[in-house]
Amino acid sequence: MIIALLILLPLIASILLFTEKLGKHSKNFALAVGVIMLGISLAGGYAFTFAAQKILVIDLDLMKYLDLNIAMKIDALSLIMVVLTTFLVPIIIASSEKWEKRTPSFYAFIMLMEMALIGVFTASDVILFYIFWELALIPIFFITAFWGSGDAKKISIKFLIYTVVGSFAMLVAMLYVYTLTPDPHSFDFETFLSLNLPYTVQVPVFLAFFLAFAIKIPLFPFHSWQAETYNASPVQGSMLLAGVMLKMGLYGIIRFILPLCPLVIISDWSIIYLSLITFGVIYGAVIAINQPQLKKLIAFASLSHVGIIALGIFSDTAYGLHGSIIQLFSHGVNVVGFFLCYNIIKKRTKTDVIADLGGIASVAPRFATVFLIILLANISMPLTNSFVGEFLILLGVFQMNVTIAIIASLTIILGAVYMLKMYQQIMYGPKTECVNEFSDLSAKELLLFMPILVMIFLIGIYPSVILHLLDQVI
Repeated sequence: MIIALLILLPLIASILLFTEKLGKHSKNFALAVGVIMLGISLAGGYAFTFAAQKILVIDLDLMKYLDLNIAMKIDALSLIMVVLTTFLVPIIIASSEKWEKRTPSFYAFIMLMEMALIGVFTASDVILFYIFWELALIPIFFITAFWGSGDAKKISIKFLIYTVVGSFAMLVAMLYVYTLTPDPHSFDFETFLSLNLPYTVQVPVFLAFFLAFAIKIPLFPFHSWQAETYNASPVQGSMLLAGVMLKMGLYGIIRFILPLCPLVIISDWSIIYLSLITFGVIYGAVIAINQPQLKKLIAFASLSHVGIIALGIFSDTAYGLHGSIIQLFSHGVNVVGFFLCYNIIKKRTKTDVIADLGGIASVAPRFATVFLIILLANISMPLTNSFVGEFLILLGVFQMNVTIAIIASLTIILGAVYMLKMYQQIMYGPKTECVNEFSDLSAKELLLFMPILVMIFLIGIYPSVILHLLDQVI
């Protein structure tokens, strides 16, 4: 029943919003649905934790000839991703302003995307997973194209082409593995993941899945869509992309590549893709240091952070995998918090050019404090959520390859450089003209930040909130 509600409620809400009959009440309606969704997911988490079992909602043979089952389950990993999605969506909705055109449709696409994301994280049939995977692309495409800025339509088409190419490779791999399942063939997750594929089969399967997931995350060198898409999207679209959607690729690596291609993970040529990921980690951090715009800095910082998560997953260690899953959640929380700060700066000053900003702390001390906490979480300060995840990831990577671990660890230093450099300029640099009328956080804005701040310290101080679930993942 829980997953049925998590799928049907945002779907029905999106249909109602698309009719545009709710008018000026669209935001409040979408926000109410988002809060209800969070309550349902937390109730599911409570049931899962204390019942210690999967929550099966539907197992319906929908199309006999295609062997497509509407089979959806929640396990520990799915639960973490569903809670992350339902936690962030209300914050993203609440942060939005009135749109000049088609406001109800904007929230309809957010609701549709939430439904698709939950479908990805709970599907236990491979083709159903693929359907939700593709469906999640549609809302963000329209959000970027219709409500974005600059060359948003051109950029959204580039993003669409990139992801569809990767998705096609994944579909081919899925169909190929399907033919290798025992008679009668099945797309069921458990049937897929129980296969003992020979190494010669694992290699092409790995390459196809890796391409799809590397584009979605993105990992170097498949990242060229990221910065310009983040920059062109409305800030809520960027939050959805960075906070939740890129997690689909990392989730896919855990769900498909690790169990299907274990021999490739430990093979000698794994150093090739591990080196590419490591280069991307350093590349993203170095490029972020010299970014003139705050939004692009966030994009390249995210590229570096997700590369670290991918290294942890591919480390083939319990420490690395546990740390990566914690960091999946933590990065989603932190990057949305960062975009909230960006949104306030852009809204008040009409610019995100770092050189044009300065002296904000003198006129908005509350905002400067909140921004600093989120910034420290992004550079993995002890007692914040990212510290736990990155520490475990690097511990796992050290067990796998010391050289890669040492190089990847440099991102901690580089992260401190670009974050603190940016903060010093914006908050304590010479006061600029555009900051003269910068107002401090209102009570409503402070309330919007509170869930982010609570989660930063909750996971940082009490990581067992997530860690005790992860024993069921590995």
